Amino acid sequence: MTPGWFKPLARTDRTRLDRAALEQLAAGDCAQVFGPAWRQGTGAERLNPAIRLPHGRLLVLDEVTGIDRTGGPRRLGRIEAVQRISPDDWYFACHFPGDPLLPGSLIVEGAAQVLQTYAMFLGLHLVFPDAEFQPVAGRPGTLTMRGQVTPASSRLRYVAEVTEIDLLPRPTVVADITCYDGDRAVVRIHDFALQVRERPGTAYRPEAGGRPARFLGRRNAAGDPSLVNEFHLAHICLGDLPTGMGPEFAVYDGRRSPRGANGDFKYVDRIMSLEGSRDAVADGARMVSEYDSAPDSWYYHESGTADMPNCVLMETSLQAAALTTAYLGSILGDPDETYSIRNLNGTATVLRDVDLRGRTVRHESTLLSTQRLAGVILQDLAYTLTVGGEPFYQGQSLFGYFNDAALANQTGLDGGRLVPPWLDAHPAADAQRIDIAGDPGWRRPRPGDGLHLGHGRLALIDDAVLVPGGGTHGRGYVLARRRIDPADWYFARHFYLDPVMPGSLGVEAILQALQVYVMRSGLADGLGPARFVRPAGVPMTWRYRGQILREDPEMLFDLHVSDVRQDDAGLVVVADANVWKRGLRIYEVSGVALAVRPDGAA
Repeated sequence: MTPGWFKPLARTDRTRLDRAALEQLAAGDCAQVFGPAWRQGTGAERLNPAIRLPHGRLLVLDEVTGIDRTGGPRRLGRIEAVQRISPDDWYFACHFPGDPLLPGSLIVEGAAQVLQTYAMFLGLHLVFPDAEFQPVAGRPGTLTMRGQVTPASSRLRYVAEVTEIDLLPRPTVVADITCYDGDRAVVRIHDFALQVRERPGTAYRPEAGGRPARFLGRRNAAGDPSLVNEFHLAHICLGDLPTGMGPEFAVYDGRRSPRGANGDFKYVDRIMSLEGSRDAVADGARMVSEYDSAPDSWYYHESGTADMPNCVLMETSLQAAALTTAYLGSILGDPDETYSIRNLNGTATVLRDVDLRGRTVRHESTLLSTQRLAGVILQDLAYTLTVGGEPFYQGQSLFGYFNDAALANQTGLDGGRLVPPWLDAHPAADAQRIDIAGDPGWRRPRPGDGLHLGHGRLALIDDAVLVPGGGTHGRGYVLARRRIDPADWYFARHFYLDPVMPGSLGVEAILQALQVYVMRSGLADGLGPARFVRPAGVPMTWRYRGQILREDPEMLFDLHVSDVRQDDAGLVVVADANVWKRGLRIYEVSGVALAVRPDGAA
C-alpha cells in the first residue's frame, strides 16, 4: 500500500489517553488533553463546542493505549483503544430478553469514537469556529461481523489503521478498524469515514473582498488569529476557489486558473493579514502569511544538505508572494481570460543560517508594481522571511500572468536561437564522466566526511561531465543531465491543471551538480565530518523563460565555478548556471552558492 502524507494541524507528544483524559474530551476540552495549540478561544470564549466525544454511558472507550501518527500500512496513523466489559454493564440488559449481548451498534460507536479521538489529536477541527463530526455522505463502508460479545468477555480492543486523511472537501479521516475480543476479531469495518464539517449557518470561508465575516477558528503557535487557514489554502490549491478566496472567484468554476502548489509541495499554511483591496490592486499592498516546517518533513530526510533545501526555501517565499497577487484578485478584472502564472526572475539572499525544523516561517510579501499588457499581467514583489521575529531570507521577484496565446509564445532566453552548453564548443581531454544514477554511493554519506547528494524525490541528477579548470571563469565546469519521466512526482504537485517542473527544482538540480563538483574535486577533503549548507550573504539571481514539461525527454544544465574560497567556518563555492530543454536555454542563474561546514561549526 502506497504511503500517504498529512501534516497535522497541531502536534503533541501524548500518545496514550486514560479514562480521565477521554472524559475531558467528552467535555470538549481538547487543549487540556493535548496542549495549548488546541486552544481556539480567548478567556472564557469557547469555540467548537460540538467537537467532543459522547459522555455518560455512551462514552464506551476506557483507554486509548497507543496513537502512532505515522503507523499503519499507509503511515497515516494507527490507533489502539480498549473498552472494558463487565457482566453488569447496562447494555446487556437492554438486548433481547434472555440473550445478553453487546449490541453491534455500540461496537460501531466505539470505532467512531476512536476516529473522533484521532481527528481531535490531528487538530482537524481547528480550521473552523463551530463544527461537528459527521459521516461522509455518499462514501460507502463495509461492516463485517464475525462474533458476538457476551458478559463472559472482559475486554474489547479496537485497532484502527488510517488509510486517508484530507482537508478536501472537508477535513476527513478514513480507516479500517477491527474490534477484537481477546485474539478473536468480532467486527471489521472497512473504509470507515468521518468528517469535520461546519455546523449549519456557521461562517467558514472569506466573504467578498477576501476577508471573513468573523474569526474562522485558526490561531498560530503564538495564539494570533489567522485570516484564512490550512482548509482554505487546500481549496485554493485543489478545491473550490470561492471557499478558499471568496465568492468573486466563482467565475473560475470548472476552468483552469492560477492556483498554488499542492500536497507535500505546498509551503504556505495560513494568511495572517492583508493590507490592500481587490477593488483597486495598488502598489504597497502587503500580505503576511506563515508556513509550519514540520520536523519530520520529507525534504529534511531526502536532502543532501543539513538544513532546509534551497528548493523549499525558494518555494515557500515565492508561493507566498504569488499568493499575495492571486488573493488580491489581480486577474479578476479580466474574467473572460484564462491565465497561467509563472515566475520570471528574481534575486534572493540568505541572511543567516538557521535550523527551521519544527518552526514557523513567517512571510511578509509586498507588491511593488503592476504592469498590464495584452494577455499579460506583470507584478513585482519584495519579500522577507522571518523566524522567531528575526529575518533570515529576503528577495524580490517578478511574476507574470499569461493567457494561453502569450504562454505559447516562448522562445527561451536567447530569442529562439539554440545556444549550446560551453562543453560543446570546448571539448576537454580531461573531462570526467560520472554516472550518478547508476552509483548509489553518491546518495549515501561518504566515508570520511559524510557528504552526499539528495535521494528519493530529491534525486535530481542522473549523470554529469566534470572539467577541472573549465568553464567561462576557468575555475571548473559541470554539464549534467536529468531524464524526464511523465510520471515524475513534481508534475502533479505543481498548479492544478498546469503540470510543469517547478523552477526551484531546476535550481536544486544545479546545486546538486555543484555538490558533485565539490566532492569529486576533493575541495572538502581534510575537513573531516562535514555538511552542505547555504552560505549567508551571497545573492542568487535567476531568470526563467520556459519550463520543463511532461513531454520533454530530458533537462540539461551546466555550471561555471566562479569562486572557491575558505572562510573561518569552512569552504564556500559559487557558480553561474544554465538550464536547457530541447536545445533551448530556458534558465539562467548566477550566484549559485554552496558552503561546506565542519560538523559543529556555525
